[in-house]
Amino acid sequence: MIVTEVIGKLADLEQDHQREKEAFTIEQLFLSWDELQKRILRKTTDVGRDIGIQLESGHLHPGDILYREENHLIVVRVKEEAVLLVPVRNMREMGLAAHAIGNMHAPIELKSNSVITPYNLVLQEQLAKLGLSPVKEAGAFAP
Repeated sequence: MIVTEVIGKLADLEQDHQREKEAFTIEQLFLSWDELQKRILRKTTDVGRDIGIQLESGHLHPGDILYREENHLIVVRVKEEAVLLVPVRNMREMGLAAHAIGNMHAPIELKSNSVITPYNLVLQEQLAKLGLSPVKEAGAFAP
């Protein structure tokens, strides 16, 4: 199967068909955070279906619907991988974390009270030296 465009968002579909949500069969395509940025991929879904992706423009996001046939959907999901969670209590700590992570040219995901980036031992040690408390966790990272 070759996919050339995203046909919708799962969140929009669930809002439109709130009562019918349980009627959908969802086949999942798990991608890492860096695979979301690629326009050309060849992957296998969670049930073993091979999918070629050749997007003409843009990139993938969690919840994108790649295929739909009646109530069967193929949806993009982000796979869990090692991430570094840096809790921040104020703007000073946010600045320290963002500066250190930026110096490593690492992508970030901002939450209201934390910064998340792909796990890197050197970065974890550097953030700890700055007085922050970075924690290695398994999680879905989608900057």
